[in-house]
Amino acid sequence: MIDLAFIGGGNMAEALIKGISSGRAGSYRITVAEPGEEKRLHLEKKYGVKATASNMEAVRAARTVLLAVKPQIMEGVLGEIKDGITADHTVISIAAGVRLSFLGARLGTKKLIRVMPNTPALVGEGMTVISLCECLEDAVITVVKDIFMSVGKVSVMPEKYMDAVTALSGSGPAFFALFIEGLVEGAVRAGLAAEDARLLALQTAAGTLKMLEDGMDTQNLRRMVTSPGGTTEAGLKVLEGKGFKQALYDTIDAAARRAAELGKG
Repeated sequence: MIDLAFIGGGNMAEALIKGISSGRAGSYRITVAEPGEEKRLHLEKKYGVKATASNMEAVRAARTVLLAVKPQIMEGVLGEIKDGITADHTVISIAAGVRLSFLGARLGTKKLIRVMPNTPALVGEGMTVISLCECLEDAVITVVKDIFMSVGKVSVMPEKYMDAVTALSGSGPAFFALFIEGLVEGAVRAGLAAEDARLLALQTAAGTLKMLEDGMDTQNLRRMVTSPGGTTEAGLKVLEGKGFKQALYDTIDAAARRAAELGKG
């Protein structure tokens, strides 16, 4: 039985608690520190966890602590719990932009792990990237991987890539959602009912992703769909003329730079 404390009980914390509770990550005894009473009652009732309003109480109940708070309030939270963190604790942070060096300067343990999950974890299809010190024991690494594999796929990368990771997989669901939204609204303007347009867009996206997951190259897929002088070519010419790819480059760059700024802050 592994004692695990969540500091923060928001959407991502609940997704992880749900994944762990499914039995895909071993046996855990979970304590959640959450300021909202309604949320505490919800987590206790739905998942059978212990919920408290005290961050320190949660820290003292476990040796693995998962920080699920916004980066803007991270420093205050660390100041609150630092006296409860010992060299035996493993601390996991899922806050965008918060660097391992920042955590290490404020806490009494070197067992620090930086993680960037994403919103599809809410439906068990998350993409999580983990950065950690090679000094960590295999048993500790296994625990962390198991936690996040309970809600999707996991990759381990050096921390220097985390800003780009945050921009792509962390922020990416919002970018994909905007793209789908635009396709649906465009189809509605072309005459489709909104419900029909949504169905077509979502299934087209799902089928396209399946082809890519099965090994199809993106350029080959485009060539397969595009006939000379046809409808796809006409649409692609508009995207190219509007600087679609450059807009995507700029989008990822802006998100990555913001992640870097959060780290400095």
